[in-house]
Amino acid sequence: MSTVPCPWYRNGMCTSPRLRRPSSSVVSPTRCKGSEAEYKSCRFYVNPQQPSREKGRSGLVESLKPALAQQLRPYPPIHLLTRRPESRCPYFKVYSYSGGYLIFCQVLGRLLTRSEVGPCEKYWSACPFYKQASRRGEG
Repeated sequence: MSTVPCPWYRNGMCTSPRLRRPSSSVVSPTRCKGSEAEYKSCRFYVNPQQPSREKGRSGLVESLKPALAQQLRPYPPIHLLTRRPESRCPYFKVYSYSGGYLIFCQVLGRLLTRSEVGPCEKYWSACPFYKQASRRGEG
C-alpha cells in the first residue's frame, strides 16, 4: 500500500497557507510523505477541504482550487505575493494560495508575475489589454 503525501507538500517544499511563503525549511520527508496521521500532526497542516475565503475592500478573494492550481501551474517564487493587491481593473482576479495571493489576468488568460502586478494596479486604465477587452465587450 502506497501512502499519499501531504497535500501541501510540493517539489520538496511546504506550501501550507500557514506559511508566509512556501518553504523547504519546515519539511520533514518522513512526515510529509508519510501516513495521513503523520502529516496531519504537523503544525503547518490545514485541511484543504475547508473553504478559504477572505473579504477584501475590492470584493471576495477566492481560494485557488486544486484543479485550477493544476491548470494554472503557479510557481510561487515568481507568482506568489505576500500582500493582497488592489486593482479596479475588471479583468484582475485575486486568488488566495499557500498563505499569499495569485493574480490572474482574464484578458491574457494567465497568472501575472510579481513584477507585472504593480503596473496593473496603478495603470490598469491605460493597459492595452484592458482597452482591447473593453472594446470587444462594447462591440
